[in-house]
This record gives sequence, structure tokens and C-alpha cells, in this order.
Amino acid sequence: MRPHERPPRVWPVLLASAVGIAILVTLGFWQLDRLQWKEGLLAQLGANATAEPVSLADVEAMQAKGRNVEFVKVRFRASYRNDAWKKMISTFEGGQGWIIITPAVTPDGRAVVVDRGRIPGQLVDGFDRPEGEQEITGVVRTHDRGQGFFDPENDPQRNLWYWWDIPAMLAGGGLPADLKPVPFVVQVLPGTVAAEFPKPPEPKANLANNHLGYAITWFGLALTLAGVAAVYVRELRRRTPA
Repeated sequence: MRPHERPPRVWPVLLASAVGIAILVTLGFWQLDRLQWKEGLLAQLGANATAEPVSLADVEAMQAKGRNVEFVKVRFRASYRNDAWKKMISTFEGGQGWIIITPAVTPDGRAVVVDRGRIPGQLVDGFDRPEGEQEITGVVRTHDRGQGFFDPENDPQRNLWYWWDIPAMLAGGGLPADLKPVPFVVQVLPGTVAAEFPKPPEPKANLANNHLGYAITWFGLALTLAGVAAVYVRELRRRTPA
């Protein structure tokens, strides 16, 4: 150190390091909380998927009580409104495909959007359209994400759908106004229909659970910052005359 040079102060380094470490540790514990929440959600979805099928009214009652109804199995009878079928852009076995969506009307006056499955792109006019009352077995999908940032606007006039808009899908079906709209989609389960197309896929939650890795990363950064700060302070003190 040069004569009359003011020795570097240690406390700003300690303060900044303490703030940074506190933030990183807080983020780590937040990810642990998210991990616990995600594991609980996955357990609930698994329980929903393995339970016995219930009625549409039962699912509505579960929703009213605040229960997560995603992937709850449901079974009901209804007639498809094949004149109001819709197609949503998707994939089929690695190629271009469509999700076939058809409104269905139950004997007790409910209107429900049914995800019947996928077809190859070239079969858009050649899939099965069952007539009369059908027994439909599927799982509940709430599809509450809405329009994604990169999703185009749906085009009901051209029957082109890019994201799930349940009210619009029911409104565009020409259904009687006195029907009770069901606020979720029923995704048909594979093995419950005889027709080759549409082909129902196996329902998947597609929920990433990387929170433990994120927590380890934040805690690791906190330890790294603490180590760097300790080395820096030790070097400052070594260079400062007694």
C-alpha cells in the first residue's frame, strides 16, 4: 500500500455478499417449496387417473369444492354434434396431424367439448363420425392455459384452432341456448372406441419437475459467493498493514 493511501474498506464487500447470499438462499428454499407443491400435484393427478370413472355432475361438484379435477376419469352418455366438429393443429406419429374436437350433448342437457383424438393430416375428411347416443369414457382436461404468447388467433370461420377456447368452441357449435355448458374438455381414453381414427393418445400431464435441480443450483451459487467473498476479504486483510 502506498503511503497515505486509504486502506480499502471491508464492510461494503461483506454487506453486498450477505445480501446476495440471502437472496440466493431464499430462492433455493422457494424452489424446495415448489418441489413439495409439484410432488403433491403429481400425486393428485395420479390418483385422479387411477380412480373409477365418475359422472359429469360429480366432476362439477368437485370443481365447486375447489378440488383439482385434471385427469379425473369420467363416463357419460351423449350424442355427438358431428355438424359442429372442429380441428386443432397438432402432430400424428411425427408428421402433421389434427386433434378432432366435437361438441356432445347429454340427455340431461349438458354441452361438453370432447377431444376425440388425433388423425393424420390427409385424413381430415375421412375419420369416424358416430351417430346416435354414445357412451364416452375419458379424462377431464381443464386447458386453462389460454392463448400462448406465440399462438395465432383461432379462426372459427375456417375451422382452424390453435389453442383451447372452450366457450368459443361451444358457441361456434350452433348448440341450443338452453344447454348447460360444461367448463372443461373430456379427452377420450384409448381403448374405449372401436374406430381407427380419430386415435386417442394416452393422456399425459407433461409437467416438468426440475425444482430440486434449481434449488441445488441456487444453494450452490450461495456457497460460491460466500467462498469468493471470504477469499477476497482475506486478501484485503493480508495486504492491509497492521
